Amino acid sequence: MNPISPEQFQALVIKSKLIDPDRLRKVWKDIPSNLRTDAGKMAAFLVKQRFLTEFQALKLLKGIRQGLVLGKYRILSPIGRGGMGTVYLARHENGSLVALKVLPPKRAKREERTLARFLREMELSQRVKHPNLARTHEVGTSQGIYFIAMEYIRGKSLKQLVVDEGPLSVDRASALFIEVSVGLAYAHARGLIHRDLKPSNIMVTPAGHAKILDFGLAMESDEEIPEDKTIIGGKGYVVGTMDFIAPEQIQNSADVDFRADLYALGCTMYYTLTGQPPFPGGSSKRKMKMHLTEFPEPIPEINPEVPEAFARIAEKLMEKDPSRRYQNADAVCEAIMPWSKDDQPVKQDDELSNTAIIEEVTHTKMHYWREIGTTLAAVVPSESGSQSTSMPNLELSEDEGEKRESTNKIVWNQKITNILLLVLSLLMLIIIVVLIFRQ
Repeated sequence: MNPISPEQFQALVIKSKLIDPDRLRKVWKDIPSNLRTDAGKMAAFLVKQRFLTEFQALKLLKGIRQGLVLGKYRILSPIGRGGMGTVYLARHENGSLVALKVLPPKRAKREERTLARFLREMELSQRVKHPNLARTHEVGTSQGIYFIAMEYIRGKSLKQLVVDEGPLSVDRASALFIEVSVGLAYAHARGLIHRDLKPSNIMVTPAGHAKILDFGLAMESDEEIPEDKTIIGGKGYVVGTMDFIAPEQIQNSADVDFRADLYALGCTMYYTLTGQPPFPGGSSKRKMKMHLTEFPEPIPEINPEVPEAFARIAEKLMEKDPSRRYQNADAVCEAIMPWSKDDQPVKQDDELSNTAIIEEVTHTKMHYWREIGTTLAAVVPSESGSQSTSMPNLELSEDEGEKRESTNKIVWNQKITNILLLVLSLLMLIIIVVLIFRQ
């Protein structure tokens, strides 16, 4: 049974501004009379007619309308989540699709460090415009929500690609890492150090092209270091991803140069060719110690199909001493180039209509949310009457960690209450037995 009435649902649709007023008047006339008595059936009709997405319908059926429209953008569906915010597929008022990264207002107010980092990303991400880097179209705020509107990139992250298909061949890996190196060279030439290059921050398009994402931990090469180490890191305060972090970034995250990204590139190559990070398993502390003092198992011993000469490129990138690595991304590109097939034509990514992209996102991104443990909830009944279509239960305005903590407290409070009631029952039973025996 739906928690809201058809009248409430209709009011929420109007207030949400998800559908233009002129279209909305026509929509209501088209809804069959036999569906108007049930909010779920009305929502199903609007989804089927493509006036709403399943995610939007879920929110409205749960009585939520705020946050579905941010300024010029209408939120369509969640597509990913980073350390600082959730990323949604959104439609600009001009009809174009973007990836909208948002920072929930509660988190912005509660965590000054996170807000400062997000503001930095808003500023730094606008400096890069290159085919192998995710492009930022616009940054801003709406309803107290900070957002970054980025180019929407179809495809899979390099991490997901390896998870789905296993280690990549040398031919395929070389083509990708040439493009990653070119993108890094461009960012480095503009004074930006990424500091969080890893497989999940590299998107691979359907045509096999690579694009680097997420400048959330980036810093400028000549940046004046703030006193607050929690913003960009520093000695004693490590920022980065432990499976792919350079030794010098562990020692002092704010005292690094472009070669820290090259170490991370070597670790990413290692993962792509073997299916595992250089130092799998163990705690973050152990991983940091290994990056500082140990060398990983040779790539050919894990994947014999990788020639030793190609593996040495990754091994040189992962040298502990930055002076022993390739000294810039252009040199990495030159080293990989001989392994790429020159006779392969450059593939172009196929262009899909906005409708096709939205449907693709809705049906192919679900595995991501299952992996991170997001609760899935049925949206609307299908034509057969079953509730098999699911979307993630996410809030734009709430931090998921806070919600999980609140849920855990409720569960524990209930357990404690049950235990106390059991103890009191036993005490009462003992008292009654004692009284009986005394008589």
